[in-house]
Amino acid sequence: MYDMKRLIGITGAFLIAFTVASASLAPAGESVLAASADTAATDGTALFTAKEADGRIAIYAGQLRVRQTQTRVDSLPKIDRMRLREGINFNSEEELKQFIEDYCS
Repeated sequence: MYDMKRLIGITGAFLIAFTVASASLAPAGESVLAASADTAATDGTALFTAKEADGRIAIYAGQLRVRQTQTRVDSLPKIDRMRLREGINFNSEEELKQFIEDYCS
């Protein structure tokens, strides 16, 4: 019984944290990027990665998707589609902003 209560408590805390994070991340992609840079992997990997997700360009900070764009990957040249399947890494927020401006505006 104790284990079940503990599992429910942990699950509830996770759902609340996820809901709060999702609400703050979804509409404000630009402000999320700065906060996410702090939580990205610190082992020398890129701060951000652009990948294809659900047929569109998505931005990740580590394993966390921080932005889903409206840009359809199938509308891009073949070389760009291939790069997005592998993931395009960015080492700074400025690099990412330039990419978003070039591909998603």
